[in-house]
Amino acid sequence: MVDPDEHEIAAIQAASPMAGEYLDSIGKTDLATLTDTEWLTFLEVVITAYQDELVRRLDTGRHPAPPIAVARR
Repeated sequence: MVDPDEHEIAAIQAASPMAGEYLDSIGKTDLATLTDTEWLTFLEVVITAYQDELVRRLDTGRHPAPPIAVARR
């Protein structure tokens, strides 16, 4: 991510404690020792917390639908 905006920074800050809580819950702090399943769960925790914070901050229900890609010939 290049030059995160204030919302992205807040989302990173919100995801950080969730990552730590997950690691505490499995009793590991060294990422190199995570199993494949633990690593995928760690990523899911971080990504979900990040997205949840962005939605909380940005979703006002008034966003237009994303533009539709049009193929050029």
